[in-house]
Amino acid sequence: MKSLFVLLLTIVSKCIGFSFRNSNTCTHGRVLPLMMHPQSSTTQEDEAIEELMKKHDPILLFASKLLDDETARDASALYAWCRRLDEITDDPSSDVATIQQRLSDWESRFDMICRNEPVDDMDRALAMYLQRNDDLELSPFIDMISGMQADSVLNRTISNMAELEEYAYQVAGTVGLMLLPLLNANVEQSRDAAIALGKAIQLINILRDASPDVVLGRVYLPQDMLRAEGVSTEDVLQRKSSPEYRKVVAAVADRAEALLLEAEIGKSTLPGIGPLFVQIIVELYREYLVKLEQIGYDNLNLRGERVKINSIQKLMASVKAAIKVFLTQR
Repeated sequence: MKSLFVLLLTIVSKCIGFSFRNSNTCTHGRVLPLMMHPQSSTTQEDEAIEELMKKHDPILLFASKLLDDETARDASALYAWCRRLDEITDDPSSDVATIQQRLSDWESRFDMICRNEPVDDMDRALAMYLQRNDDLELSPFIDMISGMQADSVLNRTISNMAELEEYAYQVAGTVGLMLLPLLNANVEQSRDAAIALGKAIQLINILRDASPDVVLGRVYLPQDMLRAEGVSTEDVLQRKSSPEYRKVVAAVADRAEALLLEAEIGKSTLPGIGPLFVQIIVELYREYLVKLEQIGYDNLNLRGERVKINSIQKLMASVKAAIKVFLTQR
């Protein structure tokens, strides 16, 4: 989930930063460098979150500098909450029972944030974000915790496609909803597209990460679809990439493409440069689907690595996105 937040927030930063620079022209028509815009006084909340970013995601810290002060503060508050939630779930030194208790405590802590009773500076930053964006529902935060709780078990499996999509919403669709205020979007109008985009990204990441996930004893492909093709969980854990297994991978990939298309159609609900933001992500993740098809949907025999695309493919996907948005807005 954290990698998704980094991707989305970095692109949001670039997009909003571009828009902000265009609005900072002086009387002579010169565009002022965004890094030189007046800074508000640094608060304890800002310093705490900046240290967290500096430790874990320095590139994201740099990208956040492209934002105006208030947007950067809101984006950073969201990042800090999601990042610390990830750390609880993925703590290699904790057993399942400990992680589950810490997640329960984190849920109680979020209730305190909602009551404006923050425990620390980073909690206080999120409380201020929620107050400034009172149209943002609180359910995405609770739903994300639920998704993390579902992951905090040994030998993680998914029963069916409905459960997989619910999980994809919990850990990724929620991120899309959280970020809508940063895009100045109408939350109600853009809700479905934001959820579709997040779910698509998560499904594709599950297909990309199948090889490293089996090392952790995790099989996210729906069990009923695997059984229908005569594939057992043990087969997957033993990396038996049979034609039947690859058929299931292809079916999940098809569903991910349908969700990408839904997000692509719904991008028009976003104001300003929001449609470009969505189209870039759609095209990038379509490239992963193309890569999966090229390797015959064999995502298990990658020596423990995830499915990747190269920098040129990423660049071409971004150019394709820009062209599509330009042509549709003519």
